[in-house]
Amino acid sequence: MIDEKTGAQVNVSCRNYAIHVGKAFALSLATDLDGFDKVSPMTFAFTTPNTAMRVHMLMHGSANLAAILQIYEDTGVQAQFKLTGGTSVTPINKNRNNSTTSVSTVKHTPTIDAATDDALIHERYAGKAGSHEAFEFILKQNTQYLFRFLTLDDDNEGSLNLDWIECKDRAFVGSVGAVEQ
Repeated sequence: MIDEKTGAQVNVSCRNYAIHVGKAFALSLATDLDGFDKVSPMTFAFTTPNTAMRVHMLMHGSANLAAILQIYEDTGVQAQFKLTGGTSVTPINKNRNNSTTSVSTVKHTPTIDAATDDALIHERYAGKAGSHEAFEFILKQNTQYLFRFLTLDDDNEGSLNLDWIECKDRAFVGSVGAVEQ
């Protein structure tokens, strides 16, 4: 992109561009003071669309005491991964002037009938420092995920945040840059 006033080339990140065009979304859950306990993890069930649209996901978690962020991916085997229920939520478009809605389906606090190690694709500790944004995943098409934040100590407090963009699959060719597929 070229700056109109100076004529200088301006680079805009894909994530920042997605915000500007209304393809960036966010959701969060937060606990009350001392309300984050071992028996009540914060969870989102997330289903990607069966389209060419790809979800680029960042998961953030922060707690006052030690906690673990986990991502589970549906394996197609109910004994390994099965979620039921939950409360449907509408993701927030990060461009507040844009009315585009997410193509993904999200529920918070689903019942976890199965989430085994076979379905676990990512796990890391989080605590007072929160989590690092370098852990971006491009989620599989037409697949259900469980994003879970577990505390290791009772009487903790924290928040779980999902931050994602939705864009068509792209291939990168030499110095030409992104090419729509």
